[in-house]
Amino acid sequence: MKDWKVRQKIYHSINNQIGFGDSLLNEKIIEEFDEEKIVLRALQYPQDSTEELYYPGKSFAIAIIYAFLLEKNFSTDFYEALDDQDLLFNNDPYFVPYSQAQTLYDRIIKKFPFDLLLSNQAAKRGDHLNKTLTYFDKEFLLDSEGGKFAPARGG
Repeated sequence: MKDWKVRQKIYHSINNQIGFGDSLLNEKIIEEFDEEKIVLRALQYPQDSTEELYYPGKSFAIAIIYAFLLEKNFSTDFYEALDDQDLLFNNDPYFVPYSQAQTLYDRIIKKFPFDLLLSNQAAKRGDHLNKTLTYFDKEFLLDSEGGKFAPARGG
């Protein structure tokens, strides 16, 4: 099993009784299934600080962010991670792997503001992206708290 999957599984095993991430029951959800809206919302997500969460656009953005960060932190191939059915640990009912929506993902990836994921761009990020980055660090045991449970980092 890949290192990032082990870390993710450890996190969810430890925190299985605690609410984490976006509980869709506690959020204002707006569903927009038009492809143009999905692309628009996915591209807006990194700078958004809206009260509403736009699905499945948010799901596409999160999957791309996770794949990028897994590549950066664990030397995992971006597209392999993006196509992993368990990328979001089955916590997102709107998530679809890359191979099931390749054209849509490619449109988003082509214009995605990856630069906002770099540490020197924090001032330009929206609240949603800041929450996602914090959650990613927790979920993959990259924060100070999770480090005590983490295996040595590898691929």
